[in-house]
Amino acid sequence: VRAKDIGMQALAITEHGTTSSHREFQRQTKEVGIKPILGVEAYFSPTDRFDRRAKKNREEADSIYNHLIILAKDNKGLTNLQTANRVAWNEGFYLKPRWDMELLKKYSEGLIVTSGCVNGPLAKAFERGNADAAYNWANEFKSVFNEDFYVEVQTHNPPAMNMALLQLADDLAIKAVATCDCHHATAEDK
Repeated sequence: VRAKDIGMQALAITEHGTTSSHREFQRQTKEVGIKPILGVEAYFSPTDRFDRRAKKNREEADSIYNHLIILAKDNKGLTNLQTANRVAWNEGFYLKPRWDMELLKKYSEGLIVTSGCVNGPLAKAFERGNADAAYNWANEFKSVFNEDFYVEVQTHNPPAMNMALLQLADDLAIKAVATCDCHHATAEDK
C-alpha cells in the first residue's frame, strides 16, 4: 500500500537467493494496481557453482559469491529465472544457492541483470583496486545480456564507488540504473 501511496506504478521484489514470495507479491501488487517486477538478488559464484573451496583456500579476488540483481522481463524470463534459481539451489548450494556464468548464459533469454550492490562483482573489483577485473566482468555480462545488462549504483554506496561504476558504464556504453535497497516501507515496519 505504501508504494501506491507515494505514486509508484511498478515495484520489483529481489529477495536474497529465493523467489518464494513472488506469488504473494503478485497478489498484493495487483490488489493496489501496481505492476509487479519479479526477480532475485542472486548469489553469483565468480568461479563456478560447483566450487566449494573454503574462504581460507581462496585468493582475495576469488570470493565464494557476489550479488547480482536478476529480473524477469517477460514470461520466458520468469521461467528461466525460476529454473536457474532452482539449479542454483540444487547444484550450486555452498553456504548460499549460487548461480554462475554458465547458468546466466544458458538461461539468459528474457532476463535483465544489474551489476548488483556494493557486494556485486564490479563493485568488489573496484573496492580491491582492480579496475581491469571490473571492466572484464562488465564486458562479459554485456556480451551475454547486451542491452539488458545495467551498471547499478546506489545512494548509500561510497561516492567514489559510484563514480567508478558510472565511468565504467560510460566507457563501455552500458546503461546505468540507480536503485534503492529498501527493506521496510516505513521506519515503524522495522
